[in-house]
Amino acid sequence: MVEISYIRPSKDGKLLLLGTVGEGESRRYTISAQVYASIGSPAAHTLIDERSFEVIKYADELYRAEKKALSLLAFADNNERTLYQKLSRAGFSRDVSEEIAKKMVSLGYINERRQLERLILNEANYKLRGPLKITPYLVAKGYSSHEVRSLLDELQERGEIDFSENSKRLIDKKLGDGATEDDKKKLLYKNGYKIC
Repeated sequence: MVEISYIRPSKDGKLLLLGTVGEGESRRYTISAQVYASIGSPAAHTLIDERSFEVIKYADELYRAEKKALSLLAFADNNERTLYQKLSRAGFSRDVSEEIAKKMVSLGYINERRQLERLILNEANYKLRGPLKITPYLVAKGYSSHEVRSLLDELQERGEIDFSENSKRLIDKKLGDGATEDDKKKLLYKNGYKIC
């Protein structure tokens, strides 16, 4: 059994801080008032059962994982898969990592389509890479190959990517005017363009 040693509101008053003592170890957990009510709102210096303690630990882990996720998203774009992986590597359980990654998507903090579009445009129009280089690169970052190919086609239809023009720009940038056809083909192949 675990004893609740104290209960107090967080600084912003939106959450509760619970101190616990059990097996000679004291710990602090952050949970919502709703979670606290779900375990029966025990008073300070009250013993709680193992089930209630598990609920407190899970709610605290969710809280900490959400804070970590928001920190990661403030630093850089992540898709759902990479956010899940980063949370797991940070020590959060698989269930919590998955739940928080899904929550960030549902709240709109992760917009994979917008991120993917920005990445594709950067790879194609700035780095001058072809579709055969772009697709595996983005799949390795956690995007589905179907989504990548579909968005590549859409961006070409909208006129935002012209691989024919980009291949000419790549040749001019890397090889200049005096390049042989063989050198051009090698460069295009290396950068993910189809060679006819």
